[in-house]
Amino acid sequence: MFKVLQNGKLVEVPDNCFGYVFKCWLPPEGYGINVATGELQETDIIQRSDIETEQYWERIALTSDYNIKRKAEEERQKFDRYYVDPYLEDIRIKEWNRRLCGVWFYNKGVCTYITQLHYFYLNWWKYQGKYLSYREPDRETFYVVQYCIEDPLCLGINEITMRKSGKTARSACFGYERTSRLSDHHCGIQSKKDDDAWEVFKKGFVHPWQKLPHFYRPTFDLMKGDDPGDEIRFFNTSRRGALAATEQTEEALNSWIDFKTSEASAYDGPELHTYLSDETGKTRREISVLERQNTTRYCTEIDGEIKGKHWYTTTVEVEDGEDENYEFHELTQKSNPLIRDDNGMTLSGLYTIFQPAYKYMYFDRYGFPDEERAKTYLINTRKKLEEEGKTRDLSSLKRKKPMNFREAFTADGQNALYDPQLLNIQYDDISWRSDITERGNLEWAGGHRLTIEKGINGAKTLVPNRVIWVANPNGRFEKAMGWLPKEPNKVAYNNGKFIPNNNFANRIGCDPFKFDKTKDKRRSDCVAYNYQIKDELYPDDPFNDTFTLEYAYRTETTRESNEDILKMVWWCGCQVLFERNVDHWKSYFKDNDCEGFLMTLPGEDTPGVYTDGKGTIVQLICNYTSAYINEFIKKVRFKKLIRKDVGWLGFKVEDTQKFDRPMAAGITLIAVKGKRYARRQDQTQNIEDLMPLNKAI
Repeated sequence: MFKVLQNGKLVEVPDNCFGYVFKCWLPPEGYGINVATGELQETDIIQRSDIETEQYWERIALTSDYNIKRKAEEERQKFDRYYVDPYLEDIRIKEWNRRLCGVWFYNKGVCTYITQLHYFYLNWWKYQGKYLSYREPDRETFYVVQYCIEDPLCLGINEITMRKSGKTARSACFGYERTSRLSDHHCGIQSKKDDDAWEVFKKGFVHPWQKLPHFYRPTFDLMKGDDPGDEIRFFNTSRRGALAATEQTEEALNSWIDFKTSEASAYDGPELHTYLSDETGKTRREISVLERQNTTRYCTEIDGEIKGKHWYTTTVEVEDGEDENYEFHELTQKSNPLIRDDNGMTLSGLYTIFQPAYKYMYFDRYGFPDEERAKTYLINTRKKLEEEGKTRDLSSLKRKKPMNFREAFTADGQNALYDPQLLNIQYDDISWRSDITERGNLEWAGGHRLTIEKGINGAKTLVPNRVIWVANPNGRFEKAMGWLPKEPNKVAYNNGKFIPNNNFANRIGCDPFKFDKTKDKRRSDCVAYNYQIKDELYPDDPFNDTFTLEYAYRTETTRESNEDILKMVWWCGCQVLFERNVDHWKSYFKDNDCEGFLMTLPGEDTPGVYTDGKGTIVQLICNYTSAYINEFIKKVRFKKLIRKDVGWLGFKVEDTQKFDRPMAAGITLIAVKGKRYARRQDQTQNIEDLMPLNKAI
């Protein structure tokens, strides 16, 4: 598939994600590439009927007398272990040839190639009590899998599908087929939760393995039995005492299949030759799937050489009781074949493939989906929900049956407080872009807050220093690409106090954390946003009414986070409204002569805003946020502010502590709405008012 084959046929399979096309080379008709030798050799062309309309895939079972003859063969082998029945051996040789090379079959008049793994899957893999049907999108997926197996720079596949599309059956078949054919081979399994890995092992491996014919069941450790609970071991049976010294008559592969917990470090150490990560996108949120992938990757990629292959899967919708791991989104971005490092590999080593919902609906007996019928059904259903204003149901449907890749990551809006349709559309627009924000740090020029300036007659005075933006991909701050404060560092120093002079243009809200790391294990961040207020002199400024700067970071100490916020307000030249349930910031700003940066709302005598148990301020935040989303959602550039796990899509008024970003953004909106500052008069006057124009006579 990966290498160009002379006299072969090129089939292009789109990834349906990033615009990448897998150029898969099929062998000449009647031939296949033997996966054991890598050589081109003849294989079978299966034709069910001479009538074109009666040509479709039909499983080829063993002959009716196979089992009878096999029992007789086994009886004779008790006395002559080298004896084989030539009739049965011909069947076994033919089946192994198909397993190694794949086959061709006529499908409605078209001679169609299916890979060796696809043949094994269709003809022998009995999953959940039934054999699998032939489907055209499966053929494409198996082409891509074979392409990935042959590509020396590919670690494996990242498959994203709708539910009930057979992804677990396919990936498990992949794991078993490789492990039961290769010697000294280790196949490992992980899933979204610990119990789920066991379920994949039992349903996806053990049960189908039990139904395979004997020639596809290599020697295994009988001590584990044929219904093992923790691993399948293709070893000779363990023996003790006097039996241990007797000759082993059967040669074993010494390969095994096991599963482990969902923890990132579960497979840290042992070499992995085949790895399955089932339902990766639903892994428990406290588990880093990026860290886990990095762990398993280097159990397979040894000294820069890939020694095995991985298969990641996930379905796109989340059911009740399931989590959604948003790091999987990032893992998918890192599995874009169009973005590679200098070694020629994607950032994860994986390639992503996605199949839209309309390719897995309304199959005919030839395995072709009725795509137009499916599209019409999905569009009509969506249209009705939109007409009835059921935006939450609409978002949920898109997630369950996505018609394109972006919809696969649409957040389910069933329980969303804010309009999920608006939020999802904007999240789709920005989530795959890298040109809307940039990361960096804010630093004092020269490292000091004050500088000495020489004035008239050599007099020395203290003047406020500047804060500068230093781009850094790992920085603590993230700002809108192309944005800078119009008048950065507009700070005055008067009577030993620092005062911001740009309040009419910017406003900052902050939700601080309470304790230093050494005192508190809770992982809340200090979060703050700068909001650029609409400038009537420049109504077309694209950053008007925009959150332009985000700080979301957990420092070691509250003192360090307060210093970061101080630099933020200094650079923007404006006041900050803190949540005052936590007030360590008050003394810090006062001790640094910066209490002028602290906002006190009208009618209050203390800086900050207090979120009491009555929910008054939280309700105000919800009202302001809803209004902002309805009017200005297209201006939002920060992905996590929208994202379901930490942002507006998942925000719950009864659990605000988990949503630092929405709370900080809401406090910022209170700061914007709650207090107005007028532009200084000299800044709004025309030049003619200051310097009248005298016309020449």
